[in-house]
Amino acid sequence: MGTITNAGLDSMATLLIGAYPYVATGTDSTAEVNTDAALGAENTLYGSARKAATTSTSSTGIATWNVLFPFTGSVTVREIGIFSASSSGTMLYRRVLAANRTYADGDSMEITVTHTYARS
Repeated sequence: MGTITNAGLDSMATLLIGAYPYVATGTDSTAEVNTDAALGAENTLYGSARKAATTSTSSTGIATWNVLFPFTGSVTVREIGIFSASSSGTMLYRRVLAANRTYADGDSMEITVTHTYARS
């Protein structure tokens, strides 16, 4: 049996955020499943289009994505995804929110996702 070092955990977090730097929102309320390959209904209008996140690693093996969506019209958000490309690409993560969140022109939504690599 071996162990992954702290440097190894940090490297995995760094590689993950480098490979998947984009965050998107959508409107679909269908529950997440392991086979999801895209958001159910990705937002693209009024400042809601997919964006490159500010990414960072902190502590041992922690990867963080942060993005601000300033909206210029009415936008509803129900799902969030992390992707490998600015369009299409591979989806790493999908989360469906418990309820719709509706935003108006001038509103903004900040999304922060944190993932921790740890030894089992």
